[in-house]
Amino acid sequence: MTTNRIMATLRVSVHVLVAVLLVVGLTGTRDWVTVAVAAAFAVVYLFGTVHQNRGHSHTQAQAVLWLTAVILLWVVLAALSPSFVWLEFPLVMVACFVLPAWWGIAVTAGLLAYTLSVTVPANGMGGLVGPTIGSIMAIGIVHAYQALRADAEHYRKVAADLEAAQRDLAAAEHAAGVAEERTRLSREVHDTMAQGLSSIVLLGRALDKELSLIDGAQPARETLHTIREVAADNLAEARRFVAGNAAGAEEPLTARIDRLARAAEARQRALGSSLEVRVNAVNLPEPAASVAERVVRESLSNVVRHAGASLAVVTVDRLDGEATVDVFDNGRGITGPEGFGLKGLRARIDEIGGTLTVEGNVLGATLPIEED
Repeated sequence: MTTNRIMATLRVSVHVLVAVLLVVGLTGTRDWVTVAVAAAFAVVYLFGTVHQNRGHSHTQAQAVLWLTAVILLWVVLAALSPSFVWLEFPLVMVACFVLPAWWGIAVTAGLLAYTLSVTVPANGMGGLVGPTIGSIMAIGIVHAYQALRADAEHYRKVAADLEAAQRDLAAAEHAAGVAEERTRLSREVHDTMAQGLSSIVLLGRALDKELSLIDGAQPARETLHTIREVAADNLAEARRFVAGNAAGAEEPLTARIDRLARAAEARQRALGSSLEVRVNAVNLPEPAASVAERVVRESLSNVVRHAGASLAVVTVDRLDGEATVDVFDNGRGITGPEGFGLKGLRARIDEIGGTLTVEGNVLGATLPIEED
């Protein structure tokens, strides 16, 4: 930041020096031609500097044309009044700023030669030494400025690279943390929930064999089959969660939703009542498909557990970069505060920039679709 202030100060100092020397040259001048040329010089010089300071970039040809006009006006001014000759010093700096290195030095030599042609006849050796030393100092100042600018650009790039490295490090640490947490959850899920669900499936198979030997036990066997299917489905979900995969991403969304609908009907039959689930769905890309599946899963679970409905309608559609998921039932509807399931579902939808609405017997979600 200090370097930037120094560079800005140098630029402003050059312009202030031009203004001061121009005013000094005009002091005591009553010739309207000199005043008019000085005014033209000021306008042209001011136009170029203001135009660039406002963020407008000059092409090389435009910069050369502007500098040529400024120098020609200065030559006329110096010819009209020798007091304007000292404008050569800031013009040397401007030329070195605007032109490539060797061209800047060549123009400086021309400016110095003209200055000496005016000052030496009038001041002798003093007219030779002063302008020469001044021109050399002007070139030195410009090269110091350019060195500062190169250093500032270098450090800016270093800072940008450091910031990018910090972002990469943070991302790597986050990924490592996620992997470590997934490993921990994998052990926990395997040692608790997965083993418990696996045991339910195995015990259900054993009990099913025993019930097959008992006459009239078919309803109980159907209920047991439903229990086994629910346990097996949740066991598969737990394993997919541990693996970090999108749930059911290996099959189309329509097939997943249809399976959820049939499972909801089977669970309702096991509870002693009937439920018809109608499905009208289209396939969606990930991650919208997985979230849509979660919406349908949670909605049908609520229908089975709380609604007392005989009919549920699941609709999944997409239009103009968005997907809509609606689940309607003819039961009691959702009343009271949202439970843990709906709060978790709302958070999952918020993560991908979607919205969830719950109005009586209808649960609806709008999900953005990431186009390929």
